[in-house]
Amino acid sequence: MKTFSLLKAALSQDMNLFKYRAKRNSSKIKKIMFPIFLFILVSFFIGKYVYMIAEKLAPFNLTYVMLSMFIIMVTMLTFIGGIYKSQGILFDAKDNDLLFSLPIKRTQILFVRIFKLYLFEFIYNLMFILPALTIYVYFVKPSFSFYLVSIIMTILIPIIPAVISCFIGYLIKLLSSKSKKKKLIQTILSGIVFIAFFYLSFNIETFIANIADKATSINELLTKIYYPLGLYINLITNFKILDLLKLLLVNIIPLHIFIMIGSIYYFNIIFKSKEISIVKNNKKGRVISRKPIISLTRKELKRYLSSPIYMFNTGFGLLILITFTVYICLKGSSALSINFENFNFSDIPTSIFYYFFVLVVGFLTSISSSSISLEGKTINITKSLPVSEKDILNSKILTCFIIELPFILFSNLLFFIRFKVAFFYMVLILLISILSIFINATIGLIVNLKYPKMNASNDTEIVKQSISSVISVFIGMFIIFISIVSAIYLNKYFSLDNILLINITVLLIIAIISYIILIKWGQKEYKQINV
Repeated sequence: MKTFSLLKAALSQDMNLFKYRAKRNSSKIKKIMFPIFLFILVSFFIGKYVYMIAEKLAPFNLTYVMLSMFIIMVTMLTFIGGIYKSQGILFDAKDNDLLFSLPIKRTQILFVRIFKLYLFEFIYNLMFILPALTIYVYFVKPSFSFYLVSIIMTILIPIIPAVISCFIGYLIKLLSSKSKKKKLIQTILSGIVFIAFFYLSFNIETFIANIADKATSINELLTKIYYPLGLYINLITNFKILDLLKLLLVNIIPLHIFIMIGSIYYFNIIFKSKEISIVKNNKKGRVISRKPIISLTRKELKRYLSSPIYMFNTGFGLLILITFTVYICLKGSSALSINFENFNFSDIPTSIFYYFFVLVVGFLTSISSSSISLEGKTINITKSLPVSEKDILNSKILTCFIIELPFILFSNLLFFIRFKVAFFYMVLILLISILSIFINATIGLIVNLKYPKMNASNDTEIVKQSISSVISVFIGMFIIFISIVSAIYLNKYFSLDNILLINITVLLIIAIISYIILIKWGQKEYKQINV
């Protein structure tokens, strides 16, 4: 009964991430339908790619291979996402002190934490799994047992990767808790894990490309790597109750063992982390006078550096930019010899390809979309300071530049030196680097002002799961899509150089308009936020 009450309390507090802030007179239907619309939109685009794969496999009765591929993909996404989500949900939750003071068993608290992580992953996994299952049903017309087994498998998919990611998250927390620089170490270790998987993905893609024409070989490879997948494929092709029991046990037993063993060390690591955070340097220093914009920017940077989930999530694109830039600098133009639906990227001049690559990374790196929500209750303190709302908003934009620009300029410099880029393209790439950061920063602030989330229980809920973060990413994707599609269309009438100039001009206009909206409307909206 205590576990149920604890679950109810935890989920009623944190599951509001699937809602969004609307006006008081907004109907409940509107509040519910908007997240559903986003869910359906993403699932639709994923379904298109699923259909393309299934269409080629269906004539050979190998459609189940498509299911294997997507289950592995979802499992990997759950694992990678769970590594840094576990930090906020398991170890850095704001209600830790309250829960630990209550007469509740350690196993119950840890179970609730893991269940919350599981539930988040389960809901996001549905966007990938449902289209795959639907397309499979369309092509195969399976028996009733398929539906029963697939429902069970959909429920079980997040368990094993969530348990493993929690264990790795525990190791990261264990290593970082022994140092006063725990946040920095935590972020570095998370980054190393990400880079390792990024490197591994390159090798796996190269390996699979050699056997892409042998679907059965791919399926055998995947089922050998991940045992539960092999059980699932056996069940949908030849249902046996023994295989079903194996599938249930192979997921439930590791979860039970992890909760029993983890509860022994779970409290200790959190207490150690808190002991280190309490130790402070009490040395008195001289007071330094700074301009308001500088002091506000320093405050924003400290907040950013204090949150590993914030740093890692927003630095995802920047890590990809540097990694890919180094990769093409080592491999040369041959790195772009990638065919996609009869289109070869090597047909595009290297400088123009890199221009659009920087554009993509710039618009997918959203820092400001969470910066206002992350202020939480301290926003009232900031509003009481003798500074203008314009300075506060400008400091958040400046913070985005301080964080992103060094990574982008470093990557640009490597690219310029390696490929001896002409001055014209150097200027265009530098302009798109600056404009993408500025536009994304201003739009992110506008969206976050419209949909702030000031009472979140942890940073993960704001950075990864808030409506402002989702909308900002979709706006960035929309700008990327329009830029690329318009470039392809205009290529019939203009040279590529002129197309880039047109793109820069349009983005410059967007930058000016978005900044005017932010300053005119944003200052008033910032004043109205109360916690």
